[in-house]
Amino acid sequence: MRPPMCFICLRTPDDEASFSSFETIRFALTPQEEAASRERDREGWVGHPSEVEWFCHEHSALARKHSHLHWREAMELLAQQRRQPGEAR
Repeated sequence: MRPPMCFICLRTPDDEASFSSFETIRFALTPQEEAASRERDREGWVGHPSEVEWFCHEHSALARKHSHLHWREAMELLAQQRRQPGEAR
């Protein structure tokens, strides 16, 4: 699993936030992706799943509102919330 970094604001635990200020949100998969995920789990695969992202406390509620969407659609919509370089948090 990747270390915590908010998908929206790119905040990390090093940015004045503790590790406990982050959570992973899981988004929907297609039936084929679910079957492939179960097979990877059965084989003992380790890594960061494509349908899971880290969010800081500030953005986790927004992410949860999108968790019913397929992960690609959710990531596209949530990426639109990202601040541009130089914008204040």
